Amino acid sequence: MRDRHAEQEARSLQSYADLLQAATDIARTLRQTAEQLDEGREVDMHEVVAVVDGHIGQVRRQGTVVRLVGPRRAFDLVTSLEDQVAPVYRLLAEVARSRDGSVLVEPARRLMRSRDAITDHLRETGGLS
Repeated sequence: MRDRHAEQEARSLQSYADLLQAATDIARTLRQTAEQLDEGREVDMHEVVAVVDGHIGQVRRQGTVVRLVGPRRAFDLVTSLEDQVAPVYRLLAEVARSRDGSVLVEPARRLMRSRDAITDHLRETGGLS
């Protein structure tokens, strides 16, 4: 029984870790894209969208897994994170038209704050060491 509980907790923590990594990757890509555009460099927005799409898919998959394996204590924070990635496609389309990456900076910051809030919550409740 103890082994099963330990295995369940390990799966749960891995799911949270994968979710947080995907959120970090989205934020990093948004920030890098904004910086490149601000510097006047050419950015292939189709490539950016493809990369971000993969990370958003990971957030959605891991959000589902997190809900299946628990723990429930951070579900509201996970939902908030998922809500933040939903409008990213619209933002990327806007940037592709305007070539102004500044609109990506604040969403990237919010994603990182949400990631940090989930990490802090799990640490405080003993979910991460």
